Amino acid sequence: MASAENAKPTCPVCHQADKVKTTQAAYNSGVTRCAPPDMPTKQVTMTSYISACMVLVGICVFLIIVFIGGLENNFPQPAMLALVITTIVCIITSLAVSYYAFQRVVRGDNEVSAYYPAWDKAMATWKNWYYCSRDEVVFDPQTNKVVSSDQLTKVREFRSQPDALKTALAAHS
Repeated sequence: MASAENAKPTCPVCHQADKVKTTQAAYNSGVTRCAPPDMPTKQVTMTSYISACMVLVGICVFLIIVFIGGLENNFPQPAMLALVITTIVCIITSLAVSYYAFQRVVRGDNEVSAYYPAWDKAMATWKNWYYCSRDEVVFDPQTNKVVSSDQLTKVREFRSQPDALKTALAAHS
């Protein structure tokens, strides 16, 4: 005897349950209409900052080698001072650029985490829906109504819901 929880709901169009499956199963079988909402991500590029820091550190290494070689050859005192100051400036600049890049990553992570509550809500809604392959409709078994294309799009594009985002961003500030 099957429990009521495991019983498939009936389609509101054909009133049968034999071709009904979850939206996850429908998506796995190739029905792209039943695609889940994409998990929020943000790509913060670090390559340019890391490359700039590598060049600055390379300059520092070169200047230190020149400075050490200049000690044996009676390198002029003002030139040595200029090399030391330039090396210190390059090191401090590399540290400042690294700090800035790290802050960009943290800011990007905070912006993405503001979308997680809206994504969780969209996923919960999506997981409760079913798909009837006979009628090719997505429906909500709780209301026993067909889900429109606009509703499917709205759930997939949960990032465009400004109220949820403003509330989440205010909580992180």
